[in-house]
Amino acid sequence: MRPATSTNTSRCTLVAAIAAAAGLALPALAQTVTVNTVEDVVDIPPTGVLADLPGPDGRVSMREACLVVNNMAGPQTIEFAIPQNQWWLLQNIAVLRLEDGPFLLTDDGTTIDFSSQEAFTGNTNPDGGEVGIYGLQPNGWGGPAISIYAENCTIKGLDRVMQRGHGVWIARNNNRVIGCTISGPLYSGVFISGDFGGPPASGNVIGGTQPGEGNVLSAGNAGVRIDTPAADNVVIGNHLVGSSFYGVEVRGNPYTGSPLRNRIGGTAPGEANWIAGNGKYGQEGFPTGGQVYVGMTEDTIVEGNLIGTTQDGTAPYPSQRGPVGVNVVDSTRTTVRHNTIGGIRVAGTNHAAGSTYGAGVGIVSINVDVFETLVESNRIGTDPTGQLPVPNHFGVTVSPATGLYRIYDTTIRANDIASNEVDGLRVSSLITGVHVTANSFRDNGGLAIDLLSQSGSGVTPNDPGDPDSGANGLLNFPVLDAAGASQGSVAITGTLNSLASRQFEIEFYASPACDLSGYGEGARYLGSTSVTTDGAGNTDIDAVISAVVAPGEFVTALTIDAATGDTSEFSACVGVTSGACQPDLTTGAV
Repeated sequence: MRPATSTNTSRCTLVAAIAAAAGLALPALAQTVTVNTVEDVVDIPPTGVLADLPGPDGRVSMREACLVVNNMAGPQTIEFAIPQNQWWLLQNIAVLRLEDGPFLLTDDGTTIDFSSQEAFTGNTNPDGGEVGIYGLQPNGWGGPAISIYAENCTIKGLDRVMQRGHGVWIARNNNRVIGCTISGPLYSGVFISGDFGGPPASGNVIGGTQPGEGNVLSAGNAGVRIDTPAADNVVIGNHLVGSSFYGVEVRGNPYTGSPLRNRIGGTAPGEANWIAGNGKYGQEGFPTGGQVYVGMTEDTIVEGNLIGTTQDGTAPYPSQRGPVGVNVVDSTRTTVRHNTIGGIRVAGTNHAAGSTYGAGVGIVSINVDVFETLVESNRIGTDPTGQLPVPNHFGVTVSPATGLYRIYDTTIRANDIASNEVDGLRVSSLITGVHVTANSFRDNGGLAIDLLSQSGSGVTPNDPGDPDSGANGLLNFPVLDAAGASQGSVAITGTLNSLASRQFEIEFYASPACDLSGYGEGARYLGSTSVTTDGAGNTDIDAVISAVVAPGEFVTALTIDAATGDTSEFSACVGVTSGACQPDLTTGAV
């Protein structure tokens, strides 16, 4: 193993001599250090450089390699060529012994290429990499195996990490973790967080879009955790399956603040993460955890992922445990868009036996208010094509944990919310300002939109003048009289009684069948019209919408308060006739 290091040293010396003779300024050269032992030993000076390797023992350890690259300027690479006669604990990988704190990187531009071991011993682990780490340091479970206090570093091809808190802890900027198969750490496979009170760790990328760049990450708590201070980090192209709490966790706290502008997934080819099978059962049998946790953050984006499903998105993940797909808690300006979220349905055990839990998206306030959550253009309860059902228990829920903190300015827009076991959208009686627009609601087992009141769930009847309180103020829905289809348009008539002298949007939807309740759903968004109530709270609805609707289909409508965004439950259905509108006396409309 040593000839490789000696060759690198000679080559660097020769190039330097030629450059000096020519009077050229020579930038720091990239150099390679090759680790050839699993032992955690150091027998070179603290100021050691490449020329000091190997030490008196004739070997190069991982800790010596880190020490050397930290002492040399310029980009360096650490590679591995560990003979199999040194392997211990596991037969198929070389497990580095970690006995004296984390392996620390402080030199910018360093690459630790664990995958290089394969060139030396062949592919001994088809399911992952050939090098892992085992923490033998007493009381070292809380610390990381690798700490990065440098920029533009890359960790490539690391396999499992045992007896440590985190696989890789990134505390600085613009680093990458690619091609790793990290399982086993107590807290996270990859942890991103700057120093307490210092600048945020930013610009780091976990995974990638090119072949071999995605990671397979699971841990005792989360595959990836982004904590404060951290900003503008990206998690893309990974398999995040089987952690005990969350696949991805972005978490702030009241004392050190919120992670900012982090992105989980994306819509470019290869950016989607597969996030499923995370969570666990508590001692009483209640499921806990979920797939993605966004807690006390600002401007987090969860985008383009497969969440809760099999890898192809066509069925529920077979051993689902966490009861939430995307859990938005105590956060501001969270965006959840272009994801496929299905299979979030978990049966309780022990004391929770007989109960079922699950929501594709759950928006919750616990310790602070929640502001401006956008849930847009997702498939919630179906496969990526929208053709196959992959049901959640609920589609979307908006609910405070207590009455102390509220949820404001939530928008549910342009989603396909279908085939969920209970309601497509359920809103707590304590919450207002949930704006629901231009979605498709179909084939849900309960109501498409269920606004809870103090008396519970189910269709909430209109009340004269709309003075009642509850979810979205229990805004009255329109009362449709008739719908007539003709030459690429549909004429719809009806009335609305609600708050006096107020502007509302009336949104219209078509479905092939009326919901069993007689109200909703709304499989296909048709368009909208604006109305303003008079001093008594009344207005007529007389709209012609440019949309193709077939006679025999059913039309329903929503009321949206133009000032607050509050949205009603769906109206009763009316059957579509051919030609001019005629009152429908058969579907319960009045």
